[in-house]
Amino acid sequence: MKRWFISFYIAVLAGLVVTALYGLLLPVPWAAPAGMLLAAIAPLTFFTWLTGARPARTEAHPVIVSVLSGLGAVVTMMAVYRYGDQLQPWLIGAVVALAGWLTYVTWYSRQPLPVGAPVPGEALPGFSLVNADGEEVSTISLRGHNAVLLFYRGNWCPLCTAQIQELAAAWRKVARYDAKVWFISSQSQKHTREIARKLSIPAKFLRDPGNRVATQLGIAAPGATPAGLEALGYPTDAALPTVIVVDENGIIRFIEVASNYRLRPDPESYLKYLVPRDGD
Repeated sequence: MKRWFISFYIAVLAGLVVTALYGLLLPVPWAAPAGMLLAAIAPLTFFTWLTGARPARTEAHPVIVSVLSGLGAVVTMMAVYRYGDQLQPWLIGAVVALAGWLTYVTWYSRQPLPVGAPVPGEALPGFSLVNADGEEVSTISLRGHNAVLLFYRGNWCPLCTAQIQELAAAWRKVARYDAKVWFISSQSQKHTREIARKLSIPAKFLRDPGNRVATQLGIAAPGATPAGLEALGYPTDAALPTVIVVDENGIIRFIEVASNYRLRPDPESYLKYLVPRDGD
């Protein structure tokens, strides 16, 4: 249901913005379309910023967006009160924009609680993944090394790609611990190769076909991909954004599963769990 909500809501916001701009040209009190424009353009600008600026994380509740969208709804409501019920359609549009935004913040952004996910102190369960060349890669290859495993939703997710780039920027610190880094998603081989080519670091970009490993670890997110992206070759299901740090004995030192898809751990918060190897 969430995948349909986000695609539909963004389309509705775009339609409301266009309608409001047209309304400013009509012989109606300007406050009605202007209020609807503000109510819709505030959240639409936020989504545009997410896509363009590609931050690795945001506030849990971007309050300024809620304030601006709410202000737009109030302006439209005042116009209806002053000039009459014939302006009700503008108020309905403003309320839809605001209600959709609050739904996005309080429902869509929140992720389901992981069921059966491993915890610090436990051994990382064994599993196999597939690299960009179609070869199988097993957790056996992590033995004797620190490792950082980052499960991401796909190239389509701007916060995911920003999180990957953020860890890539901290590569010198990772290298000091002789740590292996795996970036894992259920996306296609083509998309995995695309993101691997963008980063010149000795990390592995691995595929989890059918979300099997994410399901094994209890971090699967069925239907996480926004509707319509299937046309670009992305699978419907993904993993909850997750970072796992394991030591050279395969023991989990750190794990964080995002409870809100816009809240991701900073590399400094988990790289400190890398354990120096004997003799270092």
